[in-house]
Amino acid sequence: MSWLVAAGLLGVALFFYSYLIYPVLLALVAGLVQLKRDVAYALGKTERRVKPGFEWPQVAVVIAAYNEQKHIAERVRNLLELDYPADRLAIYIGSDGSRDDTGRILQAFSDPRLHVFLFTENRGKANVLNDLVSRGQEGVVVFSDANTFFAPDALKQLMQPFADDAVGCVSGELHLTSAGGNNQDGLYWRIEQFLKFFESRIGGALGANGAIYAIRRRFWVPLRPDTICDDFCVAMNVSAAGGRIVYTPAARAEEEMPESIGDEYHRRIRIGIGNFQALIRSPQYLTRTSWGTRWSYVSHKVLRWLAPHLILASLAASLVLACLQPVWWWWVAVQALGLGFASGAYALMGKGVRLPGVLNLVAFLFALNWAFVVASWRYASGSYSGSWRRTSR
Repeated sequence: MSWLVAAGLLGVALFFYSYLIYPVLLALVAGLVQLKRDVAYALGKTERRVKPGFEWPQVAVVIAAYNEQKHIAERVRNLLELDYPADRLAIYIGSDGSRDDTGRILQAFSDPRLHVFLFTENRGKANVLNDLVSRGQEGVVVFSDANTFFAPDALKQLMQPFADDAVGCVSGELHLTSAGGNNQDGLYWRIEQFLKFFESRIGGALGANGAIYAIRRRFWVPLRPDTICDDFCVAMNVSAAGGRIVYTPAARAEEEMPESIGDEYHRRIRIGIGNFQALIRSPQYLTRTSWGTRWSYVSHKVLRWLAPHLILASLAASLVLACLQPVWWWWVAVQALGLGFASGAYALMGKGVRLPGVLNLVAFLFALNWAFVVASWRYASGSYSGSWRRTSR
């Protein structure tokens, strides 16, 4: 009986720990870590300023593009106009078997910094990234997307943390712009930025923002061809190899947010499959990283990926418990009402009903968690068909 009670309560408790308690604990621990650094600096034991004489490194910007005729010309111009020494910047863009005018548009540029590769076969992003990275020799590799746009100083901001030899990966900040949709990814993204900031402070930054991040070339590990969450794996490979991941909000990029919550749902299924890929295939993210990374990884990532499964397991255990001891029916009712409320909010948003901000977030979290359930099933069954449905992101 005691194990049923534990199962009936644990799933819900872990859900609230990951989404509510962990952020508070993280901020408190980060504050203590920062206090320790401040005290050490004040006593003259450490130096935290950027080393004098830092030179901008040779940089390779790498982008895999597929059917990006809508954005690719503007994206190339955006990169060529960045405030960064021209003789230290190279841009490698690979068209992954595009069927539209992406290739023709890329070939129209003649700037010597731009290196264009038109692959006739659609091989997938991981294969294209492996190919493009192998073409260059620059010490730092910057990864981005064809529909992302950097602020003029983004590249310089992204490079500054590399003045510290211990830093192996730097992630910038993505700002989502609205195209008039009613998706709640923007609010969710702001919460994620909060977590990234404090995780970086304790040396536990996780993965990177695929729209704008950089690694030292020596940490590059070729991706498996079917890798889905390439940005997460590239960055976590750096952490597992002993490099530090740093989050730099000053390195800004912009991208258009999904037009609908349905659009976001399908994107999250794809990402969810990639999450479970990383969890199963890469135990080194838990065994070969720092204490801060391990804590953040379990609390921020693993528990969220498993949250809907824990909630469903808790509900099932509660039902059995209620059948044995009717007093537990109140707990079943609380869980059922919570799930019903969240699914109702999601249904209303899917029909275009404008909801208050908190309800929008509830609907988004329901879509996110349901996507994780579907993603886990598709990963376990090997059924990835449809997971690459194209969205605005």
